[in-house]
Amino acid sequence: MRAARSATWVACLAAIALLITGCDLFGSNDDDRRVTTDVVIANSGNFSAQDGSLTLYSPSDSTATLNDIDVAFINSLALHNNRLFVVDNTQSDNAGRITTFDTDQLGPIGQISDLQRPPRRIAFPTENKGYVTNLSFFDENFDPDTSTVSVVDLDDNSIPKRVDVGRSPEGIGVVAGKAFVANSADGTLSVLDTESDVVTNTRSLDGCPNPKSVFVDGENEVIVVCQGGGDQPSEVLFLDPDTETVADRVELGAPIGSANATQSAYYSEGAEELYAISGVESFGLGGQPGTGEIFRVNADINALDTTLEVPQNDELINITAVGYDDVTQDLYVTRLPVGDSGGPLFSANGTALVLDRTGNVVTRFETGNTPAHIVFLRDRQ
Repeated sequence: MRAARSATWVACLAAIALLITGCDLFGSNDDDRRVTTDVVIANSGNFSAQDGSLTLYSPSDSTATLNDIDVAFINSLALHNNRLFVVDNTQSDNAGRITTFDTDQLGPIGQISDLQRPPRRIAFPTENKGYVTNLSFFDENFDPDTSTVSVVDLDDNSIPKRVDVGRSPEGIGVVAGKAFVANSADGTLSVLDTESDVVTNTRSLDGCPNPKSVFVDGENEVIVVCQGGGDQPSEVLFLDPDTETVADRVELGAPIGSANATQSAYYSEGAEELYAISGVESFGLGGQPGTGEIFRVNADINALDTTLEVPQNDELINITAVGYDDVTQDLYVTRLPVGDSGGPLFSANGTALVLDRTGNVVTRFETGNTPAHIVFLRDRQ
C-alpha cells in the first residue's frame, strides 16, 4: 500500500513539474508561443511615380512606420525561408522584378529580374524553387493573350524555364506535387507537375468567372476564389488536388475584388479561415460596384461563416487589401481616401482599419500611398 501511495505521489509531482516548466502532456500549444512582431503592408504607390513602399505596424505598441524601398508598383508580397518577396509588376522596361528582403531588418538581399513580363504572384513548390505568374499582354482590342509561369532558381535568382499557361494568370497554390494556376481571363486552372515543371492538365471551372486567388487549406484542398461578374455570383471552390475535381462550392454573392486589383482574399492557416472582400469599383467585373463587405469562410467545414460590413466613413472609400492575424484575432482592411470627384484617390496615403471578429473598429493607422497587400511577421517565444 505504501509503495502504491509513493508511486501516486511521484506521478503527481511529475505532473506538477511539467506544468511549472510549461510542458504540455498532450502536445505543445504552438499558438501560445507565436507572437506577431509586425504587420507588413505593401503600398503599391502612385502608378505614374513608381514609388512603392512598405508600412510596418507594430501591434504591441500600435505604431506604424513607413519604409521607402527601391521598388516601382507593388502587386503582392510573399514570405518564404525568412525572406520577404516583394512582387513589383512594373518598371521602365515593362518586365517587372521581385526583390527579396530579410525579415529581421528588411534589408535587401537579392533580386529576380529576368522575368520578361510583369509578375503577379509567387509560390514555392520547394525550398529552392519559386513559381511566378506573369501578367498577360493585350492585343489591339485590349483582350489578354496567353501568358507564362516563370520557374525561378532561388539559389541564384535565375529563371531556367518558362511554362505556357492560360490568359491572365493570377493566383497560384502548391500541394501534392502540383501547382494550380488560376487563369482569370479563361476561367480555368492550369495544373503543373512540380518535378518536371510541365502543364499536365488545364481544368475548366464551369460557373467560376474570373478565378483569381488560390490557396491550400489545412485538409490540403485547393481553394479557388472566383470573383464573379455579370449575372454570375462570386464563389469559393474547394478542389481535391489528387482528382483535380471540385468537392465543394460556397456562394458569396457580391462581386469579389480589390479596388486597385491587388489582394482581394486572404487565407489564415492558423484559423483555417478565408477572408474575401467586395471592395472593387469595376476592373473587369462588368461595372459592378463593390459592396464594402468582407466574407469569412470556414475552410474546415467549407461553409460561409459570416458576412461583415466595413464601417462607413465619409473620408474613406473602397477596400484594397485584407489580412487576418489569427494570433491577435484582429482583421486588417485597407482603404483609400476620397478624392475631389468623390471617387478613390490613388495618389495619396491610405488608411488601415483594425477590426475585431464582429467587424467593429479597434484602431486605425495611416499607410503609404495606395495600400495593396498584407502579410504578418511572427516570432516564437
